[in-house]
Amino acid sequence: MNLINLENVAKSYGPKPLLDAVSLGLDEGDRIGVVGRNGGGKSTLVSVLAKETEPDAGRVTHARGLRLGHLVQRDVFPDGATVRSVVIGDRAEHEWAGDTRVRDVLAGLLPGLDLDAPIAGMSGGERRRIALARLLVPESDLILLDEPTNHLDIEAIDWLARHLRGRRGALLIVTHDRWFLDTVTDRTWEVVDGRVERYEGGYSAYVLAKPNGRASPPPPKPNGRTCCARNWHGCGAARRPARPSPSSGSTPRRPSSPTSPRPATRSN
Repeated sequence: MNLINLENVAKSYGPKPLLDAVSLGLDEGDRIGVVGRNGGGKSTLVSVLAKETEPDAGRVTHARGLRLGHLVQRDVFPDGATVRSVVIGDRAEHEWAGDTRVRDVLAGLLPGLDLDAPIAGMSGGERRRIALARLLVPESDLILLDEPTNHLDIEAIDWLARHLRGRRGALLIVTHDRWFLDTVTDRTWEVVDGRVERYEGGYSAYVLAKPNGRASPPPPKPNGRTCCARNWHGCGAARRPARPSPSSGSTPRRPSSPTSPRPATRSN
């Protein structure tokens, strides 16, 4: 079943288009990683898919009754909000306490955090965990995640990867964390020069499928070296150690070798 469809969508900020006559679809069961240069249009694509940004041209169609969750890069909460009001809402305790998903999300993302604590003044990592919990507690047909691992420690990233692997519904994820993409996604979209080029397989397969290995590079670090994210978990696989497991046997294992890549049809 088709969940979202884009037809000849264009979007520009300034003279250079970020999206130029893009046509594509998101279907049930899709697990897609989005890659590309910083400022190249990845977040714009996600926002257009979510119908939070109006395209300059073209049409965006959602399936009727689509239950959509969207995590943006900046975590914003209402004034005076508490953890409980954001994540649980007004549900009675006897209702959510018996919900397996709610208990799993609270235990995985908010261990030891007082549900009645005010969010104001909390750290970036705590606010990111709360935003993720708010997104993951409800049932969704499609989840759009823009840099979900920002501000998270290794244990939280590990839990999130395992949760998303076992979760029903479609996923689309923007992240510079190559391990996370290889663990959670099985298709890759590259936003480049206004187009969205599509590849079968996770990040490793995408790198092999690129002509002459010209994959979108990670963003530069201040000292001129490159790194895929804030921490070592985003750096090049050939130079980093295996991600340590927070608990024995709990970490999804990175594939020993990528699947045979097959470039898919690119959008025009």
